[in-house]
Amino acid sequence: MKLQTLAVAVRNALIIATPLTLLSTQTFAADAETASQEEQMEVITVKTSYARSVNQSLNNRRYTNNYVDSIEAVDIGKFPANNVAEALEKVPGVAITRDRGEGVYVRVRGLGGEFQVTTVNGQTMAVNENVRNSGQTGRQFRYDTLPAELISGLEVIKSPTADLDEGAIGGVVNVKTFKPLDIGETVAKGTFEQSYAALANELDPRMSGLYNWVNDEKDFGVLVSAAYSQRSTRQDRVNEVKYTTGNEGSPHDGLSPTGFRPTLEEEDRERIGLSTALQWQPTSNLNVTAEILATHQSVAYDEQGLSMEWDAEDFTFDDDKRMSGGTDAASVQIGRETSGLIDKNISSKFGVDYTGDVWDLSLAAFVGRAKSFTDDPIRRTRLRTDKNIGMDVSFPEAGNGDIPDWEFTGGYDPMDPSQNPGRRLEYRTIDALDKEQAMQFDAKRSLDFDVFHTLKMGTKIRNRSRDYDRRDFQIYDGIEGVYFGDEFYEPFPVDDFLGEDDITWITPDEDMFWSLWDEDAALAQELTDEDKLNSYSVDETITSAYAMVDFDATLFNLPMRGNLGVRYVHTAQTSSGHETFKDDMGNDIVEAVSYDNSYSDVLPSFNAVVDLDTDMLVRFSAAQVMTRPDLADLSPKLTFNSSGQVLEGVAGNPELDPFRANQVDVAWEWYFNESSALMAGAFYKDITSFIQTQYEHRDYNGESYLIEKKVNGSEAMVKGLELSYQQMFTQLPYPYNGMGVQMNYTFTDSEALYIDGEDEIRDQLEGVAKNSFNITTFFEQDDWSLRLSYSWNDEIVNAVGMANQATTNTDSFGTLDMNVSYKINDKMSVYFNGMNLTGATEDWFVGDDHFGGFTNYGRTFSLGIRGTL
Repeated sequence: MKLQTLAVAVRNALIIATPLTLLSTQTFAADAETASQEEQMEVITVKTSYARSVNQSLNNRRYTNNYVDSIEAVDIGKFPANNVAEALEKVPGVAITRDRGEGVYVRVRGLGGEFQVTTVNGQTMAVNENVRNSGQTGRQFRYDTLPAELISGLEVIKSPTADLDEGAIGGVVNVKTFKPLDIGETVAKGTFEQSYAALANELDPRMSGLYNWVNDEKDFGVLVSAAYSQRSTRQDRVNEVKYTTGNEGSPHDGLSPTGFRPTLEEEDRERIGLSTALQWQPTSNLNVTAEILATHQSVAYDEQGLSMEWDAEDFTFDDDKRMSGGTDAASVQIGRETSGLIDKNISSKFGVDYTGDVWDLSLAAFVGRAKSFTDDPIRRTRLRTDKNIGMDVSFPEAGNGDIPDWEFTGGYDPMDPSQNPGRRLEYRTIDALDKEQAMQFDAKRSLDFDVFHTLKMGTKIRNRSRDYDRRDFQIYDGIEGVYFGDEFYEPFPVDDFLGEDDITWITPDEDMFWSLWDEDAALAQELTDEDKLNSYSVDETITSAYAMVDFDATLFNLPMRGNLGVRYVHTAQTSSGHETFKDDMGNDIVEAVSYDNSYSDVLPSFNAVVDLDTDMLVRFSAAQVMTRPDLADLSPKLTFNSSGQVLEGVAGNPELDPFRANQVDVAWEWYFNESSALMAGAFYKDITSFIQTQYEHRDYNGESYLIEKKVNGSEAMVKGLELSYQQMFTQLPYPYNGMGVQMNYTFTDSEALYIDGEDEIRDQLEGVAKNSFNITTFFEQDDWSLRLSYSWNDEIVNAVGMANQATTNTDSFGTLDMNVSYKINDKMSVYFNGMNLTGATEDWFVGDDHFGGFTNYGRTFSLGIRGTL
């Protein structure tokens, strides 16, 4: 009983030290073994919406055997955020990556999106590729394609169990959709919202609806929900800030700038989502479900950029405190890029659950398909001067939201068509198809052993495939070195770019330029070698089986519960595409290739919860985990980029091994009343193998390219702490008893060994934020609700500097969001949302503190009405 006595002493000390908890903490019984939970705890009835969601999420975590955080919809079709990823940001240890102000990818405990697995109702999803910028994100699920209105809840699973799909070193995010018999009544609900994007100066509609029908016997139901939204965005950026290292003439750690690119990005997005479910329970022990989730997103994209580049040796410093100077040998490129993109995602699941006298059986079949393609091909119109432009540049300090000051000297004018000759036209089509198919069987039964009371076992086979086809044309005829008249240009679309009124350049009229090219004739041509090198297929078959037992035991006379299991998984991969080879004459030739790779993993897991008292517990978990390489990185692709003065490229590597890690979690949790808790945890991940980026120079057709490539790396370590505090002040006098707060903080320390030729570099693991926190305060009373949430994460190493390239980093970033709602009556309410209220910008830096880029996407406001029929 010494451990229990110590726990009670610690708890009582915290009560004295924390005045807030005195308002809601009960007297604790001395004998925790015999007192019931009802005798020990005050029962608090939570009637308000967001508070009810918070309370349910806390209750879910408390009674799980493994480490799970959750978010529940506060009502049917009423998820507590407009974006699924942004809702996850309120979970301890979770941060998000934003694109154009919207949460897109999720990071758990500092680890990037590639270390997470996203499932829908327990099944891994096919994922859409980000074809807008021709980037490839592999297995990372894009949350911008998933309407929040279709979601009933989310689970973030940080410590695995053997029955969960493998693949996450960070965490598993399980997305839950509504079931008709879970709702249990015939009901219809709808929402209409109008949003305003301040920087884009556009109004956009958003609407959703849900209809649920159940028969009189309550054994059959049909649910249909739909969501529609439009979203207009504008981003003002300074990107592609380039440096080289090892320059003796630089007083800035050997760094010298070689260019940057102010960019205006505008986008119009339309998203439609549909979810339907049929559920039949003819008897109490049989449940049959059929579910379909489908989304369709179209994006019209328009980007305009002004690129300035020079060689490092041509830049002369005139200030050794702030990086500023000048050059007489810069080149300037004016470019415009437009495209129309489509993302389609559909997943279907059929499941049968049977509860027998001895065995509970479950069978599920799943099919998912995600297609992303250029409905309107990517078109780039390029103009570029010779390297004879004079300019003075002064870079700001990093992280202040400032932009560089630059001035052209020697008479160059970016608004003068006669000074900006044509360079070329670029045309690109991309078609990416990602497919996921699975068949799963699970069985469960009770056991008669004293300690082990439940046995679970199952098997699953999955097939994952990615087909990526890309085609490029570069058109020089009638373009290169030719000056075009005023009729080929149109006015710059904004007059306040980067917050200034004098930053502008000529804007190509694409219709005029592209009328010079015969598109049909070009598309009828055979594929080029470069087209073949850009395209690939990856096929992956995963076979797994598991066994797990749940147990109840005692530890030092304290009740202990948990599970112990092992998962075996075999992965077989085939990567197909094209590669370059040298023929007998030393010429480059391109030939078809195919690589096979396979590996097996045995992944044990252990989770235990010790109840120190009726309101206090300790968790412990240990597991071996793995993350497979991104599908694009596994391909034999080779993509060349010659848009700048430096010839660059990206190569795949079919011989990549997965990330593998051993991890341990420990957590202490104190539930000092039904809706409040204080929690602390520690985690450690020993990544025994990981993948790193390396650079190499490669010759192709007489040109030397700097090639970026993923390779099997050495080792890495991630460790950290999580702190979480949640309280609803229900015992304060009216109206203050409607107040509540959620706070969480995560510290993540990481170290990785990088191999750079013959050198070894120790640095942070790429993509990991050291510190992050979220504070949410809410007030709900009578018919009013107010919620403020601030989320912040620390700086992140994007790429460790190697091959004479400087280390690039994302600066720390925080954003403030707000929600206010008013209940008009039992069937109708209105609400107002504000996102990024402080107008925070995202910044990048190079080396220790040098300016590396800037993005401003502004604020967004919305006003909506929600009703029930």
